[in-house]
Amino acid sequence: MLQKNTVLIAILMLLFLVWSCDDDSPTGPDFDEAPEPPSIEDVEMDFSVFDQAENFNQGTFASNNKSLKELRGVINFDDMPAYEHAALYAGFAQIWFVSMGQLPQLFFQQQNWGDPDLCDGKWCWEWGYAAGGESVTMTVTAEDKNDVRHWELRYTTAGTEEDLTNALLIAAQLNLDGSGGSWQLYDFFEEAPVFNVDYVLENGITRMVDLGYEEEGVRFLYEREGNMSSLKLWDVFESGKTEIVWDNETGNGYIQSPAYRGGEKVCWDENFINTECT
Repeated sequence: MLQKNTVLIAILMLLFLVWSCDDDSPTGPDFDEAPEPPSIEDVEMDFSVFDQAENFNQGTFASNNKSLKELRGVINFDDMPAYEHAALYAGFAQIWFVSMGQLPQLFFQQQNWGDPDLCDGKWCWEWGYAAGGESVTMTVTAEDKNDVRHWELRYTTAGTEEDLTNALLIAAQLNLDGSGGSWQLYDFFEEAPVFNVDYVLENGITRMVDLGYEEEGVRFLYEREGNMSSLKLWDVFESGKTEIVWDNETGNGYIQSPAYRGGEKVCWDENFINTECT
């Protein structure tokens, strides 16, 4: 598996270099009706309640990329206010989504695609390169089914150590009414996705984001209903299930996590000070 991952990383690094400088794109019919590439730019989790938290602004917990056990060696979590501890996890979710949750924008870059065509009833774009006895062909397809636009990016290689045949790298499903969607990132050599994201939008507000790293069993779920928001995280930094709930108007909330005060539910008030839970 290590060898396969190394090959995957090498291929992707090479492709980024090629995409940035290759002008040799195929020509074909330029249909005005061809869809725009998928984007989730409108997806934005509202963590503004934590703007005054030092841990959220600095992103220390997430950016250090350390396990819970390592961090406990330098931070006494139980002495930390509940609001600040909750901000650690909110900061992690924000950074994780920004870095991993927006891969569709990274891979579906239309300027690299050339002109569109129709292939078996689907919109398709195909381009590639060959050098040193190796070749790579990339194919993007888009198809509308049941009010959902389905996108796929696939690779075919030849002359490499482990050639790929129409291997799926990333797929995206976007509701045509703008109410949400999902996407999945794949390892070329595995059938199940490595990362997956689902989201729901309503009147410009992000109501739900569900992001999972399947191989590690790590996941977070953000939800908003009215003034109330919640963030649930599973096995993030080896901490089991963590639940954070807050009121976006008053600012009060609570956190319950195995990593904080033995899993006790700990609340904070509108001044972000620990208070009794009612």
